[in-house]
This record gives sequence, structure tokens and C-alpha cells, in this order.
Amino acid sequence: LPNGKSFAGPAEFKQRMAEDDDIFAKALVKQLSTFALRRLMTIDDEPEIQQIAQNAAAGDYRLQDLIVELVLSDLFLNR
Repeated sequence: LPNGKSFAGPAEFKQRMAEDDDIFAKALVKQLSTFALRRLMTIDDEPEIQQIAQNAAAGDYRLQDLIVELVLSDLFLNR
């Protein structure tokens, strides 16, 4: 992995991915945003993406919370 950690098999890969929820959530928000807005995210979008992920942390990063936070964000509303 980019952080230098290795894994052996799908189960260990899943475990490695789950070790840092914040990074995973931010990457997921970025991909959801790219799909929803039909454009690539830029460096200017990073603060909003980070805020969406942080807001969803209260709900333990449930997919439903991530989507709601994205749809209610300025990033989505002002596209």
C-alpha cells in the first residue's frame, strides 16, 4: 500500500483499509463527488470534501450519512 503496509489476501486488505476511517471516508467522498457533480475534484474542492467527511464522522461514516452530507454541501448545491 502507499503507506508502506503490506497485506496477504482479501481479508487482510479489508482490515488494512478499515484501520483509518478518515482517509477512507475522504477518498469515498471524493469519488462520490466526482460521480455526482460529473467533474473531477480539484485542490479547491479539498476543504469542502474534508468537511463532508468530518460531518459524516458523527454517524460512524455510514454511506447514507456521507450521501446526505454531500447533497447538503455547498459543493453540491452550488455546482
